[in-house]
Amino acid sequence: MTETPTSSGELTRHLTFKDVFFLSFGGMSPLLSILTYAAFAITLAGYDAPIVMIIGMFLVLVNGLSVTQLSKRFSSSGGYYTYAFLALSARIGFDTGWMYIFYSILYALAYLTGAIFIIVTVLGISEYYAFLLIMVPSITFLVIGIKLSAKYALYAVAIEISLMALIVILSFVMTRGAAYIPNPAVYHISGGDFALGILFAMGIPTGYGSIAPVSGEISNPKKVVGKSVISVILIGGTLATLMIYAFANLILQNHILIPTSDKLPVIGIILNNFGKYGIYLYYAVAIATINDAILALLSFGSAASRTFFRMGFDRSFPPIFAKKVKDNPIVATGAVSAIMVVLPLLIMHYISVETAFIFLGTIAALGGLFIHVSANFSLIRIGLRRGRRIISRTKKGIYTYLVDFKEVILALVGAIISSIVLVYSAYSTVSWYTSLFLIWIVVGFILSEVKAIAMKTSDDMMDISKEGRILAENLMNIKVMDARIPGLDMIVGINDSLKVVLEKLLSKNVPYAIVVDDNMKPIGTLYVIDVLLLPKDAIERGKVNQMHLEKVVSVNINDDVTDAVRVLKENNVNILSILDGAGKCTGTLTEREVLLKLGSNEKASVD
Repeated sequence: MTETPTSSGELTRHLTFKDVFFLSFGGMSPLLSILTYAAFAITLAGYDAPIVMIIGMFLVLVNGLSVTQLSKRFSSSGGYYTYAFLALSARIGFDTGWMYIFYSILYALAYLTGAIFIIVTVLGISEYYAFLLIMVPSITFLVIGIKLSAKYALYAVAIEISLMALIVILSFVMTRGAAYIPNPAVYHISGGDFALGILFAMGIPTGYGSIAPVSGEISNPKKVVGKSVISVILIGGTLATLMIYAFANLILQNHILIPTSDKLPVIGIILNNFGKYGIYLYYAVAIATINDAILALLSFGSAASRTFFRMGFDRSFPPIFAKKVKDNPIVATGAVSAIMVVLPLLIMHYISVETAFIFLGTIAALGGLFIHVSANFSLIRIGLRRGRRIISRTKKGIYTYLVDFKEVILALVGAIISSIVLVYSAYSTVSWYTSLFLIWIVVGFILSEVKAIAMKTSDDMMDISKEGRILAENLMNIKVMDARIPGLDMIVGINDSLKVVLEKLLSKNVPYAIVVDDNMKPIGTLYVIDVLLLPKDAIERGKVNQMHLEKVVSVNINDDVTDAVRVLKENNVNILSILDGAGKCTGTLTEREVLLKLGSNEKASVD
């Protein structure tokens, strides 16, 4: 069922579980992953590759479970950016969104260049013809809208899974049903190769990374997002494990020797070791990689555009990125489409597509690990607050204590795994790959600081510097109500439903609100994280009057903006209640609104 958006900051909720599953499953480019990442895993781990794949899948699952827990609390678009923005801070949110855009676009382009390499090798056509063959339908679907992209993904993935299943079955026909049991004690492998094999295996079931950013368009996102994430990881990982086992088994049983110079060992095995079926599968697989690249571009292109869109709505990026046409974030989609067309053409001009795949895949993987570290820390913060609140109610034993902090433990394990793999990968890969990844982080940090200082839009910036004091003195005649933005007023009633209040807060990406009584007198401040810590049924049935409220700080309607700045700083709060002469709350004022006013006044003075 289609749901209308809850505010101008959201898109229509029209994606079902089926839409999300196939779109994100297609994003992992299952067959292309086998020809690339799985080939490296088999080369490194040999006959132990299936074990390596299973371990890699469950390591990815840890991060997936963290995303699942976060998705139950944050259902607006933006995904990882929104998690960090609301659970950590606006600055960390910006850095996470900046890195997610880097990761998602480069991850899609890695599969694009990988597909071009395979198509050129097998079909013998020009690189640029192959580029157009993939890019034209990809951009067309992306611009038309995510719903049509999801429908395409449904049929394309179904055909591709059928082809993969056929290859697995035929592999056992070629071995006459013979099979083996992977065992590191029998098939010896060095510890270093085992670890590197796991790293490449973790790169396969990662299509779920495109799910969270499109949460704002998913019907019943708190249930569907988590279900989709787990399904994509387990089904995608299991299918990849079966194919890796099938190829390893074929190599072992038929004594296949793979030349070390072979750049496409898996597709070479298909051509030379599947009998009369080999030539047909050879071309079928090559053509299927076109479909894989299209799916990757659609899946991660949609996710990147929704991150652009949400960051534009929150003014983390210029607000033009939040522009919609017929409920389609057209500017954000256009920006992502332009990048995905221009960037690979520039890269292909200077380096070969084979090298481009390795380069893009490596730095995209580093970016993916970074955003998952951020997501895990978002869950750690939420879990710590929830755990402390639960254990403060009654005295409990060690086991119950651990249960109360289960989210913290899960996120901590995920953060440790992701951090270790991130550091190991950055240290082990080509130095200039790592340098580009680090440069992107530094550029994001600089932009965040410039935005906070020059643009005056950071939600958590309250460092009143010398420049700020000068601006404040120039605004002595500007009143509180002049700085207030009416559309951003966050006032809720003491008897309001928690569910309605939470939807209102999350739709605007505002983490707090002023609570008033029946006479519009402010009585406290409600924080979104405190509501998110409650069980689902408590949110469904609860009211604001059942919540713990933080202190409320107020300013008078006739106070100067500079007084509001001082009050915010002295009381270490993020939102103020604006009172009229009768002591009633007539609006709210946040750090962001004050600083926006300071920034606009500065521009006017310059003009």
